[in-house]
Amino acid sequence: MKRFATLLLSVLLLAGAVCAAEEADKTVPDAIVIPAADATFTEGKGVSIENKKAATEYDAEHGMIVNIARDGEIVYTVPEGVEGTFDLYLTISRIMAQFTSQPFSFSVNGGELFSVPIDCEVYADSIAAYRDDGDEENVGEWFDDGRFLVAEGVALRAGDTVKVVASYGAKAAMLKGMVFPGVAELTLAPAGAPMATGYDYTIQTPAEPDPDDPLSGLHILWIGSSVTYGAQASGHYSMVDAIADNHPGTVCEKYAISATTLVNQSDDSYVARLMRIPKDKTPDLVVVQLSTNDATTGKPFGEIAEGTDMASFDDTTIAGAIEKIIAYAQETFGCHVVFYTGTYCEKENYPEMVQLLLDIQEKWGIGVIDMFNNPEMTAVYGTEQYDQYMYDEVHPYKIGYVEWWTPVIEKELASFVVQR
Repeated sequence: MKRFATLLLSVLLLAGAVCAAEEADKTVPDAIVIPAADATFTEGKGVSIENKKAATEYDAEHGMIVNIARDGEIVYTVPEGVEGTFDLYLTISRIMAQFTSQPFSFSVNGGELFSVPIDCEVYADSIAAYRDDGDEENVGEWFDDGRFLVAEGVALRAGDTVKVVASYGAKAAMLKGMVFPGVAELTLAPAGAPMATGYDYTIQTPAEPDPDDPLSGLHILWIGSSVTYGAQASGHYSMVDAIADNHPGTVCEKYAISATTLVNQSDDSYVARLMRIPKDKTPDLVVVQLSTNDATTGKPFGEIAEGTDMASFDDTTIAGAIEKIIAYAQETFGCHVVFYTGTYCEKENYPEMVQLLLDIQEKWGIGVIDMFNNPEMTAVYGTEQYDQYMYDEVHPYKIGYVEWWTPVIEKELASFVVQR
């Protein structure tokens, strides 16, 4: 059964959490479809569904470019006779494993790379059966595609290019490296035209915000790693998705990649990815995870800067990265910033990270949802209930997000919004 990819479809509308409408045809009147067969791509070796290194190639049977390597580029060229303003949609396959909501970055006419969330649907069971015993019955479903928004209101003409870059791949112990979905056509739809999207190709309609709900109708960007992603939850469903579902008209965009850090020492850090979010977004809040990854990998704490000039922050330290994120979000998006911690855990250096965040809060006046020092939540630690909620000390199961974390985060976010 196909399921509704909640997060990305809400992103497509940028106007509120969405509810499913009637099933729609894949075709779009007046749209320009550039097939993968007409795109160019860089040579390289990625991971095939046989879990082997394989050359990137065009799969004519499924109309997709497959076995894409990390940093591999696919370039679509606008055909002759085309000129106008379009919304851009990329069609992709399912993926083998969960790891990231940002598998691709994009660029128009060689401009600055930007990234948007794409909630890839995982179809690991049939692929595993194929690899283990050659069962091909369901492998074809991996090639069932979905269509996702890349950018809105882009002026294009013949000869212009749209580049797709394989940026942050899925990882799992069973895989021979990073893996990316297969990439099919790029659709240039007339700006604002209704589109059937997701793996179920459904046109969505925005829900009306509830005026009595402080979180209803908000546009929230979430930045984080595996906890924000929902790495140990069924369908990578975290509090991000739960809040979008619980509050009508609320858009939650999930920018999350497992195993990443605040500290800016690679292109998948919180800082680097924040700067790849399209700068024309107008969120009400940016919510950031205080990840344990910085603590467990021994990243330097650094010092809180004296001023608020971004140039003064050393973002290769935890303190500098936190301040850089706050300053950049406020300056670029003009919105409030809220950090959230994990619940109590016995991870070395994490208590000190939480205290550092609280000290930074005093300087900046940001919101902090401190679940680490929440006595009611800490009381659950080590109990049977805790084992039902948590995969380990860091990662909740879906039930842990829905029943334990989300109610606390909702309450704290609503309080912050009302106060502001």
